Amino acid sequence: MAYPNALVELLLGGVWVDVTADVYVRGRINITRGRKDRASRPSPSRCRFYLKNSPEVRARYSPVNPTGEYYGLLLPNTVCRVSVNPNGTRWYRFTGLIPDFVLDRNPTDLDRWVAIDAFGLLYPLQNANPPAYDALRRHINRYGPLACWPLTDGADAIQGSEIIAGGEPMRAVGQSGSFFQGQPNWGRGSLTPWLSPVVQLPASTQGQLTAGVRPVGLTRWAADHFRSGTGGILDIFTVYNTGAGTDADPLNSWVVVADRTTNEVRLNLVSVSESGIAESPLWAEVDAGFFDESPHMVRIIIEESGVETGWTLIIDGRTIAFGTDAAVFRPASRFRYQWGTIGPIADPVDLGYITYWGDTIPDAADTWAAVQGHAQERAGRRIERLCVEEGIAFRAIGDLDASPLMGPQQDAALMSLLTAAVEVDGGVLSEAVDELALEFRTNRSKYSQGV
Repeated sequence: MAYPNALVELLLGGVWVDVTADVYVRGRINITRGRKDRASRPSPSRCRFYLKNSPEVRARYSPVNPTGEYYGLLLPNTVCRVSVNPNGTRWYRFTGLIPDFVLDRNPTDLDRWVAIDAFGLLYPLQNANPPAYDALRRHINRYGPLACWPLTDGADAIQGSEIIAGGEPMRAVGQSGSFFQGQPNWGRGSLTPWLSPVVQLPASTQGQLTAGVRPVGLTRWAADHFRSGTGGILDIFTVYNTGAGTDADPLNSWVVVADRTTNEVRLNLVSVSESGIAESPLWAEVDAGFFDESPHMVRIIIEESGVETGWTLIIDGRTIAFGTDAAVFRPASRFRYQWGTIGPIADPVDLGYITYWGDTIPDAADTWAAVQGHAQERAGRRIERLCVEEGIAFRAIGDLDASPLMGPQQDAALMSLLTAAVEVDGGVLSEAVDELALEFRTNRSKYSQGV
């Protein structure tokens, strides 16, 4: 059988371009992948070859050559793939990323080339230094809210950054509106040990955290906040809409009240107009199990419902109450969290991840699972979910639901989380050869594998 001809392609401008004719035969195409020995993890796959870049081809592979036909397309991390076609069937041998196009020439300057050294997906994951995010932050990033204030800015922070669109930060002010009163303890709060430290609203203080958002056209929105700790007398989370505050267009606000003195959680609608202030109780529950050191999730969903406005209250991933009100639907304009821990009942409360959702509201049960660090999740499913959250294509060999259970996901970088899940299962994480994807082979799928 004749040695199969190779096909080398680059993904340029979303189109696979055949560059085989410009690959130097003298340099060969070297592909390596797999483990170096039985004790080590699989190394990133690697492919090396040389592209002709002489005047004969008008230096088309020089990224800075404005006259080259691929100018502006030869970017860092350009995707390439190599395949062979024995007996009429195409087999892909490598798909990976080209970090850079390295130009070279011989001493006489009669021959010029580009040394291509491409790597599989494991290479950037193992060698990059991405930020370490906890499970809740990764979940929020995946679904893309309109705004989010994690309140994980650290002990030196003076305000909470908005991480989605770089909007108005969450600032702490006293009850009188002064920035020198009611300052919280940044970086000292803890929702759970596996989530990033959040802000602590200290005992024997009163204050408020507040931030505005740019109004957008919506027919449905939701607001989340997460807390832990017993707190003080009253903790009030308020979401204001875009009403003008007139009789024709009142300023409505949806208010979640955590009242420790009565051991009660309430949802109220407050309407401010030229005629005065009207407060409508929508729901209340005593002994809600809210005032303890466990994390708690609160979500209110507000949506247009004909001429009325529908509302839903969700606590800890479960729908607690829902209904409608005659108030006109409006998008949100400002968020405020008030706390007051002065008096005989004075304990701190930890607060984090105030989030404003538009049309991409995730399922509440999934959000609550993220708060719990996805505890009791199968190792294979954790690898799959992490890849989905990062936008990485994923393949599985074997039954992911037969892999072992894992504990809460820690606050760590992506590769550390993937490695932990692989080690729990004992499988192998490698790269697909026909697309830019990670491939996980479960331990059980290797049961009958030959030595």
